[in-house]
Amino acid sequence: MSAPAVTVLMPVRNGERFVRAAIASILAQTWTGFELVIVDDGSTDGTAGVIASFADTRIRVIRNQSSEGLARALNRGLAAAQAPLVARHDGDDVAHPERLETQLAFLRANPEVVLLGAQVRVLDERGRASNPPGWRRALTHDGIRFQSTFDNPFIHSSVVFRRDIIRDDLGGYDPAFTSGEDFDLWSRVAARYEVRNLPQRLVDFRMHPASMAAQFAGDHIARSSAVIERNLRDVLAMPEVPRRWSYVLASLHVDPRAREPLDGRELLDVLGSIYERRHAEANPEVRQIFAAKLASIASLLASTDRRVALRVFSRAWRLDIRSAAVFATRFVAHLVAGAR
Repeated sequence: MSAPAVTVLMPVRNGERFVRAAIASILAQTWTGFELVIVDDGSTDGTAGVIASFADTRIRVIRNQSSEGLARALNRGLAAAQAPLVARHDGDDVAHPERLETQLAFLRANPEVVLLGAQVRVLDERGRASNPPGWRRALTHDGIRFQSTFDNPFIHSSVVFRRDIIRDDLGGYDPAFTSGEDFDLWSRVAARYEVRNLPQRLVDFRMHPASMAAQFAGDHIARSSAVIERNLRDVLAMPEVPRRWSYVLASLHVDPRAREPLDGRELLDVLGSIYERRHAEANPEVRQIFAAKLASIASLLASTDRRVALRVFSRAWRLDIRSAAVFATRFVAHLVAGAR
């Protein structure tokens, strides 16, 4: 077999239920010149048997005797990767058939881009697909940098990146991050190199009770807060930012059950201060991203603080009608629920 153009890196732990579909979606790619490196991070269920059932020479398996954690498992896979490009894929997600072909074509045409993501559909536990509001990721470098001041601008299972930069220059994933390791790494990449997201939905991202994203808790807020604080200083060119800003922003994308009640006025003040510092140079995508975030926050506040929620949603609408309209149904539903 000729040298692969891309290494697909798939960590998995106790993924017996979904890993078969994840592997099959990679083997069904229209771009066939890849290797699939699977890191089984100490699975104790039937994951190993499912992986072994695939007889494809492009698959290489690394097995940890016990779990080392996601960041270390990813770094083990990076160390074994043979291709100049690495595509991340989780053991419970599904890649669309044209995913690798589409992303590799973009990277060949834009060699300055080091990290490339894409949009996703969301799958529930039963495999039903949807496109809920709030999942859109910025496309341009400036938009991505702005989005990184309050949220992760890349969906981990959608990215392709240059191995030499990520592994050799930046040192890969930081094992100190037991969650949010990707947000930390992408932020370090974007601070130094060109990054992009594609507008196409190329991956089905599965949300289920055992997924990493479904288990974020209070300690995840602290890790995200540290990354957001660093991004705020960098993107806004501020030597220091109020410590409270990063905590408030990090709490927005963590499981609400692990989050203290939202203070709508404080959120609006923090986001407004960030936007105003970028307003003079804000491109249309920055306005769209900000409008979508405000509309999302208004939806969260609608059932508990209707007056502030209406104020926030009104501002989102004035900034960019189309971005705010995506959240209109959810916003109205929460307003009605809160009025009962």
